[in-house]
Amino acid sequence: MKALGQVSTTAHPQYHKVPLIMAKLSALPEQAIISGYRGVIDFYLLGGCQDRETWGPAIPCARSWPRSPGKRRSPAVEAEWSAFAYIAGQWNNVTQEVKDAFEKLSTGTGYSARDLFERAYLSGLYRYPH
Repeated sequence: MKALGQVSTTAHPQYHKVPLIMAKLSALPEQAIISGYRGVIDFYLLGGCQDRETWGPAIPCARSWPRSPGKRRSPAVEAEWSAFAYIAGQWNNVTQEVKDAFEKLSTGTGYSARDLFERAYLSGLYRYPH
């Protein structure tokens, strides 16, 4: 395992108190090594896709293990909690016609019908009766 380069990313004040360090690797190490560094180093593949002619191969990388932001959240995040809690509980109350419409919209997107229902409500695209 050889590091090809190292980049210090900007620390997000809400999530990290120290900058994340990311390194591009020539290859991912064995699973035993990855498991041994659990909680310290996060090994992952960056980019790439199944159609390698379009996007190219995924790049093996490593970074410091992401840290939880703790119990404190920004006021903007906390302001959305009540709206999210409300709409998350409404999926079971919508008509089958609405569920079918969101199912159709979600086809091929990688999102579930429920994900799109919640996103549409939170973004203001869909108004569910209060």
